[in-house]
Amino acid sequence: PPPPASVTDVKRSLEQLQAEAAALQADFAKATIAYTNALKSAETAEADAKKAEAAANTSTGKADEERRRLGVITAQAYQLGVPTQLGAESILWSLAPVAENLQEIADRQTAIQQLGTTQTSQYNKAMNAGAIADKAKAEAAGKRGAAKAAAARAQQLGNDVKQKAADAASRAIDQLPELDGASELSKQLQLARNQQALLRWQAYLTELTAAKVALPPAATIKNPAALPAGLSPLVTAGQPVPGAASVTVNLKTLRVLSSETIRAVNQAFNLVGRAYAIDAGGPDQYGCLGAARAAWAPYAKLPNTISKVYPGYQQVPPEQIQPGDLLLMGSRSLGLVHIGIALDNDEMIASDESKGSVVVMPVPQNLWAALRPTLGAPTKAQVSPTAGSSAVNFRCGNTGTSVNVGSGAWTWPLADGTYDIGTPFGQSGSMWSSGFHTGQDFPAAIGTPVRAVTSGTIRVEHPSWAGNLIRIDHGNGFETLYAHLSQVNVTDGQQVVAGQRIGAVGTEGNSTGPHLHFEVRIGGDPVNPMPFLATGSATTGWGGYSNGQIPSSKLCAIGNGHMLRCDAAAAYLQLAGSYQKAFGKKLCITDSYRSYSAQVSLYSRKPSLAALPGTSNHGWGVAVDLCGGIDKFSTSQYRWMKANAPAFGWVHPDWAEQGGSREEPWHWEFGRAARA
Repeated sequence: PPPPASVTDVKRSLEQLQAEAAALQADFAKATIAYTNALKSAETAEADAKKAEAAANTSTGKADEERRRLGVITAQAYQLGVPTQLGAESILWSLAPVAENLQEIADRQTAIQQLGTTQTSQYNKAMNAGAIADKAKAEAAGKRGAAKAAAARAQQLGNDVKQKAADAASRAIDQLPELDGASELSKQLQLARNQQALLRWQAYLTELTAAKVALPPAATIKNPAALPAGLSPLVTAGQPVPGAASVTVNLKTLRVLSSETIRAVNQAFNLVGRAYAIDAGGPDQYGCLGAARAAWAPYAKLPNTISKVYPGYQQVPPEQIQPGDLLLMGSRSLGLVHIGIALDNDEMIASDESKGSVVVMPVPQNLWAALRPTLGAPTKAQVSPTAGSSAVNFRCGNTGTSVNVGSGAWTWPLADGTYDIGTPFGQSGSMWSSGFHTGQDFPAAIGTPVRAVTSGTIRVEHPSWAGNLIRIDHGNGFETLYAHLSQVNVTDGQQVVAGQRIGAVGTEGNSTGPHLHFEVRIGGDPVNPMPFLATGSATTGWGGYSNGQIPSSKLCAIGNGHMLRCDAAAAYLQLAGSYQKAFGKKLCITDSYRSYSAQVSLYSRKPSLAALPGTSNHGWGVAVDLCGGIDKFSTSQYRWMKANAPAFGWVHPDWAEQGGSREEPWHWEFGRAARA
């Protein structure tokens, strides 16, 4: 049966709210970027003006000195009766600043000899120096005017940012009650998805039973060319599928899976709804690999890490994926981070950290490989990609909460003045297969150069939706995508640096006009690119919520009104207990989860210290600000934290270290969950 009306007939779903939040944050980021650039321009203009004024002062000084020298010569000529080659007006001009120097004549005879040959030369020097000084003064005045205009522009944009901050705070506050409702709606939607997938599976089993199909053992259907009597090959995309078969009943072809596969999928459905826990293997809680291991036990005893699963079982092509197959997610730079049990309808059953349970979910876009345990060992070696340093941040479907795109150069994909800001990330619509816009559009003329935003490795693709697509792998699960290109100026495997031309704007593929469709993907998940463009690094979501817009029902209390993401809260309480044993007093805390409106308010008051709203780790509930001695470098409390906090998953980020880009001894972030 269809899900209840309360699930399908809603005006504002969780996805719509998140799209609105993303658009709000993109708009604020755009204003902040303009303000930041204006401040930089104002600073540059002010420096240029001061430099020009200093140069003008120097030139004026030199001109005055040349006039003084000419005045001395002219005065000497006048006193000695030497005929002057200058007119009366020039004599007065030269004498005016040096009347006090008339007594400097020391040797009358020497002066008489020098005056005739030097007077005209010195006059020319003085006139030239005066012209240079006048030009320098005019240039300095122009640059001072530019500096004032730049300062006024920065002030105007600053006021715009403050107004947008106020508007954003108001809108964020208005959304919070709806987010709480959307959280409940999200649970209903998940339950409906779980139920519908189970009903489809049960309908399939009913068809097999009605057709009196005896489920064959896996060993008997491994080879499509040697199937038991009564079974025919299952053909997909023109190719027979090993490990499966088919049977025709009443002119209808039914797929036949092995008895072991049917049992594995049944067991996987029995796990749906069970709680998630790191590395857990049941019976009540399951980690990322735990659900897959439980589903296929005892037929296939999967190794204890996903990377070890991949080399052990035969891989099948994506177009031949069948229910029961093991789906492995990951990337070349990140490693393998997620595993699920395949279903029909492009879905899978997986233990999902971001949802906190075993659920039915869409197969993610970062599918690395599909394995069929009933086919046994692979026919040729299958080597897992090496796990990257950030792999743990993407464990089991949980998008990493913090991504650092490096300390190197970062630039926008199009040069200033060549583009407009188009369709934002998160906008909903039927024209996108995902139901929402997965990137940020930049309308621009066909042929406009497209640049790599930062260094990485090129992969050129030609999907129908994008026409010509360049994907750049920046490492540790971080990718950028550039779609609808009219030109591709790079090749597969090429290394590029920030600002390097990689292609040109076009309108290829599913496009309504010339533009660049730019995406940022973290662990395969598309995220809002604007915070990255604004800061060069950003944080990304968990549980389907936007930064700073997480309902209180999804957070856990740690005391004194402070809240964190629940795994971070559990680790914090363990850390606090250990701290109290060491110092005999409670861990002192001043800040934890910070709502989006609170981030906006803080940024409007302290733009040089606060993170761009929508990018703070406080907005993910995985950061705290501490006090009681920890807020000062080199105290015993701070040293204790440095030595002991990592054991509980809490770390002091590099940028906050003494000598870092922004020294904050009080700021600590939750990294890897404690396993105690």
